Amino acid sequence: MKVNSKYLSFLHIQQSLDGFLTCCRGTGIALTPTFNTWAQITFIYMYMLTVRFRLFPAAHAPSWHQHLLDHFFHDAEDRMAMYHGMVARGVRNKYLKDLYIQWRGVLAAYDEGLVKGDAVLATAVWRNVFKGAEDADVRALAEIVGFMRKELKRLEEASDGEVASGDWKFRGDPGKERAIVMLESQWMKE
Repeated sequence: MKVNSKYLSFLHIQQSLDGFLTCCRGTGIALTPTFNTWAQITFIYMYMLTVRFRLFPAAHAPSWHQHLLDHFFHDAEDRMAMYHGMVARGVRNKYLKDLYIQWRGVLAAYDEGLVKGDAVLATAVWRNVFKGAEDADVRALAEIVGFMRKELKRLEEASDGEVASGDWKFRGDPGKERAIVMLESQWMKE
């Protein structure tokens, strides 16, 4: 299975990220468009792809994951230099190392959330995306978790060929989960 560099170009993830931030503005999900917000939201997309890559044959999955990481860190370094004026390579390297540590933490936290349930996944999103803010909107957390679950289900149903060719695309956004999140649970009525 050949790694499709078109798929890992981050163009599609960037378009999805732009949609994510746009939908968040309209729904009350308060995310400031900073470098850290970009990184944490991109980590959500990378995490979902990583989960799907784990379903690839064992001989191919590590290459896909490594290329995904390589593209992210290349893009992150470019953003640091172009948008944030970090021209000193040593400074960028320090931030890239911090990002790698954050990525490893995101993997562990989101994996735990997938196994233990939506409350644990929401807690991980709250810590990483919302920086543990006490005033974070719990509906926004539920929307993001619902979005992640739907997209992971779609990825699970996609064939290896569809994912590897780059034909599979993210199509949801958290804002589309608002109606479901706002429904009152039957258990709440009892």
